[in-house]
Amino acid sequence: MKLPKNFSSNHSLKENNSLKLNYAADYFVSCNSEKELFLIYDFLEEKKIKYWIFGDGTNLILKNNLKGLVIKNNLKGFSVNGNSVIVSAGENWDDVVSKSLKKNLYGLENLSGIPGSVGASPIQNIGAYGSEISNFVNYVETFNLEKGRFEIFSNQACNFSYRESIFKRNPNLMVTKICLDLSQEFKPNTHYEALPKSVKNASEQRKNILSIRSQKLPDHQKIPNVGSFFKNPIISEMQLKKLSADFPDIKNYLLEDKNYKVSAAWLIENAGLKNSKKGDCGISNKHALVFYNYSESSDFILSYSSEVIDIIKKKFGIILEYEPSIIG
Repeated sequence: MKLPKNFSSNHSLKENNSLKLNYAADYFVSCNSEKELFLIYDFLEEKKIKYWIFGDGTNLILKNNLKGLVIKNNLKGFSVNGNSVIVSAGENWDDVVSKSLKKNLYGLENLSGIPGSVGASPIQNIGAYGSEISNFVNYVETFNLEKGRFEIFSNQACNFSYRESIFKRNPNLMVTKICLDLSQEFKPNTHYEALPKSVKNASEQRKNILSIRSQKLPDHQKIPNVGSFFKNPIISEMQLKKLSADFPDIKNYLLEDKNYKVSAAWLIENAGLKNSKKGDCGISNKHALVFYNYSESSDFILSYSSEVIDIIKKKFGIILEYEPSIIG
């Protein structure tokens, strides 16, 4: 059977995840072209084994060694068509934000500095500072690893919601490229409370975002982490009223459907857990949503995060959900 050139067995994944967890995959392939996707499909059809698609590994937690194939999405490409940018999944997300601004195409400024690859962005429906990628997606192109064919999803077909998409629920759909509709006119989105309300241009907005992120979020290259560890929980107006009676300063945001998004960082900090530590992992003193890990195993970070979930549930009656994917 013909295999892609970048194919290996018993491959260490330590450099393929931002927590630096030292687990291995039975098989590993770096997919560098669309042609190689068909070779990978043939391999999976013959072997009948499990598979996982990796981007830059900045939003996943490995539980153990992976018995199957890890596909590193390394597809490259960036082009502009009018107000749209078409980007391949293996490109770095923040590079795309920067390149778009240089082409005088605006809208992505508030998503500056988010680590990871383009392929992960629609899967997770990445968002920050009052913006989400779903605001800009025209379509997402995928390769269906169960059917061996390309499939295109319109924005509506992506079924986007808070940190969710059809791709997250269907891991056989490997994102190959995305098309983003941007604007030639800069319209600053400064609604988020930490942002300066007056900015001259998109470059200044990007600079402000990057500055705020650097103050709050540790660099995963220096301190192993996956960014926000939990989603901000969404609760009803009735739940919020009950909580506000005991915690009048609870941080929350009204959503369009009249539910409320509660700050998970506020919950963790007000439970006295910010800057806490257990074994080789802990919660950052910069931001209560960031767990760091200095172990090559995920045992400590998974057990401690489970304890945090229990503490938050007992204190506030809210169940936190993991934001990164846990695999293995």
